[in-house]
Amino acid sequence: MATTWYYNSTNEEKIREVQHLFSGSQRLRILRHPIIEILDTDLERVVLAKAADAYRSTRMPVIVEHGALCIDFLNGIPGALVKPTWMALGNRLCTLVPTGQPRTSRARSALCYCDGRRRVIILKEVEGELAPEPRGTGGFHWDPVFIPKGDTRTLAELPLDEKLRVSASGQAFAELRQKLGL
Repeated sequence: MATTWYYNSTNEEKIREVQHLFSGSQRLRILRHPIIEILDTDLERVVLAKAADAYRSTRMPVIVEHGALCIDFLNGIPGALVKPTWMALGNRLCTLVPTGQPRTSRARSALCYCDGRRRVIILKEVEGELAPEPRGTGGFHWDPVFIPKGDTRTLAELPLDEKLRVSASGQAFAELRQKLGL
């Protein structure tokens, strides 16, 4: 495996979180290459395609991430299509589940490492629920509308270290850090 890894994202908030998680590591670098994000409900397919495209554009051992928000009342939708759904609806996502209906949801994160010869995926999932209305000013995208199981606060209401400990993406990056020795 490589001695230097590159995390690729154009999302500055994701980059900020990754830099926080890997502070002190000299072996992780940040790239901001735009890559193709396929529209698909399958999270693994999306992150595999992102990793392949990121490697083609950088020719470096690269790590990419993609998240999903699976709302049980909506049969798992938006899932991996959460980015375009969020861009269209924003905080109105909360209104898709009628009052009195179960708001159970799952936040998922997929990381994929690609070095041109192989792609390694780490998948993590956190159970929780869709908030009745958005709360909090931290985080980004759908953080104000997801409440992790066992908490009453949305991800956007949690301090960054706590959010990264309980969020699916924080857990995925913790496993990646351990696997790569970063």
